[in-house]
Amino acid sequence: MGLRSIKEIFIVGHGPSSSHTMGPHFACDYILNKYKEINHIKVTLYGSLALTGKGHLTDYIIDLSLKNYPHEIIFDKETVTEHPNTMTFEIDTPEGVKVEDVISIGGGSIITSDNLKKTKKKEIYPHQYMTDIMNYCIKEDISLYDYVVAHEDKDIYPYFENVLKVIDEAVDRGLNATGYLPGKLKVRRKAKEMYESMEKSTLGVNDVAMNVAVHSFAVAEENASGGVIVTAPTCGSAGVIPGCIQYLRMKHVSDENIIKGLMVAGLFGIICKMNASVSGAECGCQAEIGVACSMGAAMIAHCFGKSTVDIVQSAEIALEHSLGLTCDPVDGYVQIPCIERCALFAIKAINAVKLAVIIPDDDIHVSYDDSVKTMYQTGIDMNAKYKETSLGGLAEIIK
Repeated sequence: MGLRSIKEIFIVGHGPSSSHTMGPHFACDYILNKYKEINHIKVTLYGSLALTGKGHLTDYIIDLSLKNYPHEIIFDKETVTEHPNTMTFEIDTPEGVKVEDVISIGGGSIITSDNLKKTKKKEIYPHQYMTDIMNYCIKEDISLYDYVVAHEDKDIYPYFENVLKVIDEAVDRGLNATGYLPGKLKVRRKAKEMYESMEKSTLGVNDVAMNVAVHSFAVAEENASGGVIVTAPTCGSAGVIPGCIQYLRMKHVSDENIIKGLMVAGLFGIICKMNASVSGAECGCQAEIGVACSMGAAMIAHCFGKSTVDIVQSAEIALEHSLGLTCDPVDGYVQIPCIERCALFAIKAINAVKLAVIIPDDDIHVSYDDSVKTMYQTGIDMNAKYKETSLGGLAEIIK
C-alpha cells in the first residue's frame, strides 16, 4: 500500500465544511452524472451530517446541487451508521428506485460504490509511512519536496500555484469584509477590524502573533461565510496554513519556496488521511486542526531549509500536542471555537518548528507515524458527543 496524490489535501471549494458541504456537493454531482433520467431524489443524512448539517449548510448545498430535480432531504438523527458522515440517495428512475450510499470522509473526498474498489489504483507513492519516506530521502540524498515531485503528475507545481493564489484571494476578501457570519449565533466578522487595530498598534505591524492571527481569521471567516477557500486538510482548519504563510512572508520567504513548502505539507496531510483520518466527525478536531498544525509546521521547516529529520520532527511535535482535541462546534456552525482555533494553531505550528530545531536528533522517541496512529486510536475511543455532533463540550455549555 502507498499514498494517493497530495492534491486530495488541498481542494478548492466553498466552505464552511469539506465533509458537510463539499462532500455532499460532490456526492450530488456523482448521482447526477451516474443517473441521466431522474424523477425524484430522496437524500437521507445520518450521524454528524444529520446532527450538524443545518449549521454546516449541508441542506443548502444539496438544495443548490439538486435544484433542477424534485428532491427532499431527511435528517435522520437516530439511525446509527458505521461512518458518521453517511448519506443515502434514493433515486427514482424509469427503471425503478436505485439506492446509493455515499460517505463523506473529510477534505471533500467521498466514497461511493463505484470508487470503493478503485481506491488502490490512485496510489502514486511507493511508501505508506513517514518513517519509510524519511529514511528513503536520507538514503537517496533528496528532499521531501524532491520526493513529491518525483511521484506526482507534471502539473503538480501549477496546481499549487493556484492553491496559493486562491488562499491569497480568500485572505484579501476576509480582510475587507464586514458584517456578521451566517446563522443565529450572530458572530461578527472581525478580521478587518483586527487588521486595522494591528496597523495602529506600535508593535502590530512587526508582531508575529498578531499578523498570523489576523490572516488566519480572514480565511476562517471566509470559510464560515461559505466563501471559496482551500481545504488544508479540511474547511474547518483552512485558516491555519494562511497564517503560516503570512509568517513566512514576514520572514521574506519567496512565493516559489512557499509553494514548495505547501507540497511538502501535503505529504504529511495525505499520510494522516490514508493512515488515520482528517474528519472531525470520525476523530474529533485533532484530525482537522491537529493535522493542519502538523502540515503548517512541515511547510515552515521546509521553507527555512531545515533537514528532513527536523521537518518530520516539527510536524510530529505539532500533531502529538494536538492529541485529544475535541470537535464541538457551537450549534453546528464552523465558527465557535473553529475560527480562533485556526489562529492559535498556526502560531503553534511556528513554535513546533522552533522546538524541533533545538531538540537533538538522537533523542527523538516518538515518530510522526506513532502520533498519527495514536491520533486515530484516540479518535475511535473518543465519545461521539465530542466528534462534530454538537452534543457535548462548548456546544453543550453554550446554547
